[in-house]
Amino acid sequence: MSLRARVVALIAAVLAVSMALGMVVAGYEARQALSGELAAGLGGARQTVASAFEDLPHSDHPDRDLRQLIATFDGNRHVRASLLDAQGRAALTSHTSAPDRPAPPWFARLLGATPPAAQIAVPGAAAGFRAIVLTPTAGIDISAAWREFVGIVAVLSGSAALGLVLVYLVISAAFRPLRALAGQFSRVGAGDYSGRVAEGGPTELIGLQRGFNRMAAELAATTERNRLLGDQLLTIQEEERADIARDLHDDIGPHLFAVNMDAEMIAQLGDLGRHDAVPEHVRAIQAAVAHMQRQVRDLLSRLRPARMTELGLNAAIRDLVDFWSQRRPDIAFHLTLLQDEARLPEAVKDVVYRVVQEAANNAVRHGDPHAIQIALALDADRTLSVCVADDGVGRAAPSAVGGFGLVGMGERVAAAGGTLTFGPDPGGGWTTLARLKLDSPPASQQAAA
Repeated sequence: MSLRARVVALIAAVLAVSMALGMVVAGYEARQALSGELAAGLGGARQTVASAFEDLPHSDHPDRDLRQLIATFDGNRHVRASLLDAQGRAALTSHTSAPDRPAPPWFARLLGATPPAAQIAVPGAAAGFRAIVLTPTAGIDISAAWREFVGIVAVLSGSAALGLVLVYLVISAAFRPLRALAGQFSRVGAGDYSGRVAEGGPTELIGLQRGFNRMAAELAATTERNRLLGDQLLTIQEEERADIARDLHDDIGPHLFAVNMDAEMIAQLGDLGRHDAVPEHVRAIQAAVAHMQRQVRDLLSRLRPARMTELGLNAAIRDLVDFWSQRRPDIAFHLTLLQDEARLPEAVKDVVYRVVQEAANNAVRHGDPHAIQIALALDADRTLSVCVADDGVGRAAPSAVGGFGLVGMGERVAAAGGTLTFGPDPGGGWTTLARLKLDSPPASQQAAA
């Protein structure tokens, strides 16, 4: 059963109980009123008969006076008078009006039994009559009470029906935003984050609607960012593969060809018996192999800085600087490293190295700088600052406009609970600054908490 149906059913049950209580109270009041009216009517009738009997002994025509006394009760709605003869038979009875629409027998029984009839003896058995019997008659009063009861029930039923209709309409209007929210949540569950709900209705619903819209916007932005990161990751992977292929082709390929040529020359010299010329070609092969080993180590260090796990963060950064210094001797690198890097967690060290690596790569490849400043600092509140600044043309090329480099750095720093800022300097050049609060847990732990 839906929540709306439950609320309407609950209100209907409350109204039904209220109607039942109202009918019980109305029946009780009608019973008390009927009992009071019958008792008052019977008392008045007794008083009338008693007054007439006081004058009866002095009457010249007691028979006539008794008949007139009975006739005075004609049309009385509360009492019927009967004159009994000496044998106890009803010689004369007053005419009582009958109700046009009698009440159901069960309703008459519900109102209770009428008071017992009262018998008043005729003084001196005048004119041969024995007594007058006064019998309460409640038919008209019960019929009137029945009509009032039916009216009350009709009013209560109409009010309850109207109240239920109004409650249904109000609840339907109140639940309409919830149905809209439920529909949008279904879309979110299906992976569609473009839907929004209109903000309106009660204050509580407005807060819920605003929260949903913010959540949907954040999910849409996160999904789009993840998509862009995926695309840029594929792009950077292709670029990295192209760089590695170029290095293999330009550096290792020629040396492999030279080794092959020297090996063939050694074979030819051996066949000719010129063994004195073999050592020179062997040394050439050894030199080529040593050069290729260095190139392979450089490629491995670019793919994974092994020295950071072996000798520490400072050594890994120095290796990175040495790598670029050998290829770009025209760039001056200035290092300011930490004195005590042991206080840094290993995960933070990896983030710091990746930030320095990406920022330095961007500066060398795209900024055309003369000097690059790399500075690490840990202040009193255990906030680690990582700054890479250059005096180049003031742009980071593809990374500055949404490429994977800076976006990837931002994701790494945010996952570690830090912030990343970057941009051109007023006097020229480009600065990348990461700030990591060492005492704060990573973003993933914060989200879980």
